[in-house]
Amino acid sequence: MLSDNVNRKSAFCANCAYFAVDYREKTCYTETTIMKGQNIMELKNTLLEIQTQLDKHAFSQYAILVGYGDREWQYMSEGVDLDSYFDAASIGKVFPTSALALHAISEGLLSLDDTLEKYFPGVPKDKNKITVKNLMTHTSGLLRRQYPKRLGLRGRKGVAEFIFSNPLAYETGSHFAYCCDGIILLGFIVEKVLGMTLEEAFETYVKKPLGMTRSTYHIKIDEENMVMCNHRADLGGLIYDDNNVRELCGIPAGCGGNFITAGDLQKFVKALIRKDPCLYSDETFALAEQNYTGGLPILDAIRNTENHGLGFVYVNEACLQARDLFPEGSIGHSGWSGQSFYLNRELGLYVIILSDSMRSFCLNYPKGNHSDKVHQMRIDIHRAVKKDLGL
Repeated sequence: MLSDNVNRKSAFCANCAYFAVDYREKTCYTETTIMKGQNIMELKNTLLEIQTQLDKHAFSQYAILVGYGDREWQYMSEGVDLDSYFDAASIGKVFPTSALALHAISEGLLSLDDTLEKYFPGVPKDKNKITVKNLMTHTSGLLRRQYPKRLGLRGRKGVAEFIFSNPLAYETGSHFAYCCDGIILLGFIVEKVLGMTLEEAFETYVKKPLGMTRSTYHIKIDEENMVMCNHRADLGGLIYDDNNVRELCGIPAGCGGNFITAGDLQKFVKALIRKDPCLYSDETFALAEQNYTGGLPILDAIRNTENHGLGFVYVNEACLQARDLFPEGSIGHSGWSGQSFYLNRELGLYVIILSDSMRSFCLNYPKGNHSDKVHQMRIDIHRAVKKDLGL
């Protein structure tokens, strides 16, 4: 739990357009190191890189977990443990939204070829042939738009109608353009086919079967054991970082807005590595981990140049954040606030990074492209792990 005896400072970040209040204690070096396995050595280069990132304010609080074969390393800052909440940001697109969609596909409740008109009667003609596959691979033609205030008060139907009211940016299937709105629609579809809310589906099909502890949606601003990763608390004391997620007014967002712990994310990653049937079938694992967007023109190369499987990022030369450590065919995802996980099943290799990176950069560097800095932080840590493991 974080101490109440902290130094407080405030900063307005024009780049990210939010007001952040800093409740951190200044952190120096890794406070907790846990190693498991036979003949295990310290990851010296990784520890040095963590200190380097701390020195340049790339984060102040973090949990960095590495697994390789039967060996594990856990590095956590002061006040952080495996049960500390972090803002999932876009990791929520996979954990749990895409995982739940894949579960529904595995159970025969959903098909990649299902179109929007099956689940949203009256969808405009230009969008009625968008498929579940298009939503999961960011090839729908939809682009993120700023939501109007309190859009969620119109209900899920009203949110979908607003998304449909915007023109397509490109012909469906012709380009790749990373899009939160498509995953929000995917979340609504998952709710329809599973007959429960996204939050309930996560509890039923992911959290309980894999023995997870705290990961959830809608935590309070004064939640215990929580890492501050930027926050907006203007809706009943709940935390909403993303502008559009905030305007959903409590409707679970398929694109993010959930809160995860390092311990729970590690359980999810290990389940992916062992192809746990609790998630979905072997056939669905193979289906999910292909490159569906390689060769497609990228509409917004500045924001995202990565190739995608079904929900997951597909690691290859286009995946700048992971390619130095993870071979082609690895999968993972990242989140705006400073989170990421990547894994390779054949090597039994994974790296989980949970942090307050975006918040730390915004507080310490009011100007500049913070996303690029967060990306570089991941690259640097992955390179250090590679050096330590001799890969």
